[in-house]
Amino acid sequence: MRRIRQRRRALLPVAALLAFAETVVPGINSASAANIRVQRNAGFDVTLTDNLNLEPEGRADSALILSPFVGFNARGDGDRVNFAFDYRLTMDTILSSDSDVNFRNDFIGFGRTELINDMLFVDVTGSASQPLIDVGGRTSTSPSVGRSSRTQVASGSISPYLLNNFGNVAESELRYRYSYTFVGSDQIGDSSTNFALARLSTGRMFTAVRLDAIAEAERTNSDSPTGDIDRTTFRLNGQYPIMRELSLLGSVGYETIDTNSLNDDPDGALWYVGFHTRPGPKTDLQVTYGERYGEPDINGQLTYRITPRLTFQSSYVHVLETTQQQLSNFQLIVDERGQLVDPITNLPVDITDPGFGLRTEAFRANRFQSSLVGNYERNTVTLAGTHEEREYDIRPNERYISARLGWTRRLSPYTNLFAGVGWRRTEIDGDTTTPATGTLFGTTAPESDTYSGRVALTHTLAKDVFGNVSFGHTTRVAERASDEYTENSLTFGVRIVF
Repeated sequence: MRRIRQRRRALLPVAALLAFAETVVPGINSASAANIRVQRNAGFDVTLTDNLNLEPEGRADSALILSPFVGFNARGDGDRVNFAFDYRLTMDTILSSDSDVNFRNDFIGFGRTELINDMLFVDVTGSASQPLIDVGGRTSTSPSVGRSSRTQVASGSISPYLLNNFGNVAESELRYRYSYTFVGSDQIGDSSTNFALARLSTGRMFTAVRLDAIAEAERTNSDSPTGDIDRTTFRLNGQYPIMRELSLLGSVGYETIDTNSLNDDPDGALWYVGFHTRPGPKTDLQVTYGERYGEPDINGQLTYRITPRLTFQSSYVHVLETTQQQLSNFQLIVDERGQLVDPITNLPVDITDPGFGLRTEAFRANRFQSSLVGNYERNTVTLAGTHEEREYDIRPNERYISARLGWTRRLSPYTNLFAGVGWRRTEIDGDTTTPATGTLFGTTAPESDTYSGRVALTHTLAKDVFGNVSFGHTTRVAERASDEYTENSLTFGVRIVF
């Protein structure tokens, strides 16, 4: 029975991809077919590593990893259908003291179709990746290394919604969203969320003020009882422009929350006050302060275009959620280059990113993200950082800090060079050798710093044929010697686009 369950979960990312395509494709007609672009690719990577399982000194096993892959990228921009998704299937054949074969499904995408003109729409999202199981899990610059710290996760959502205008007086929205997260690790478990929203807003005739009356109901069911959340929220939001560049913001409401993850459910009133300003074409700033979940509620976001080629973005949010909800409620946009990017950081989405670990319990989180992106004729420079604090009632709190710097240079019309460094710091309060973290989730460090660096060279060998070679190094420094490791990997491969 256990083997059948594992096989079922291994097929879930493919099922998610098929469901995604089944949802968006029926809305495509001949008029919009010309705007569909599909790029297929296949290739083969070879990786040499001196520490396959990221073990401490003296216990490391070297390995040769053969990784054939196939994939495709699809973009559609029609009158009534828009979608973008990337997919790659990789088979890692590991040749070491204990040989093994692993499959990696990497998929991310979103779509929207308009079923009734200006009225009925359907949004879909989907992803498949291999994030860290535990916040203190071990990472490498190669996604083929350190597989014991990761697990396959497939998530996504489908959301039909109805928009209606009552002349110029008011407008309304009725929305339903079903989201899911399937996790390969039995210790974490799957979850699903049903969400409903009703909104009534002032119309175009009210130019001096905008009011939004919102009612929300959300129910998350998880394989683990600590992951269940029932939430009902009623809010009245207001926006009042006192000048063209500045608007005042405010909200009042009431919320009920029922979950086994918290000692006391944070039911009660919620409110915030703040402002949204655009003092010029370079700056967009929004800040709110209030109370929610029984504690101060601070949120903000900033975009500042330092120069036409250099942009700084940052955001700070205060949320109550589970990691399964976080994985299924992501947002994406497509930039001018056709890349899927995170709208918060404006950086291309890296589906192989290890993330911040999976948990069955709900938590309060304060999450800060920022990025500095510079696009020049032959150079692209990125600097990104994240700081997140998770507060639990029934397990130790966790803190995570990361920073990374990347530089890409076009050496010639056929050759690109990439160099990057990164740093991750994790802190877990309490004793991590308890069954809640140590026994179930394996390799985790209560406090550690992980440093990484990678250099990669890509060269066009022929039309639509690309070769690459890269070297990566990772070092972890921790309180306990048994949590420290060093790993080097060399990867070279070829990719064909057709």
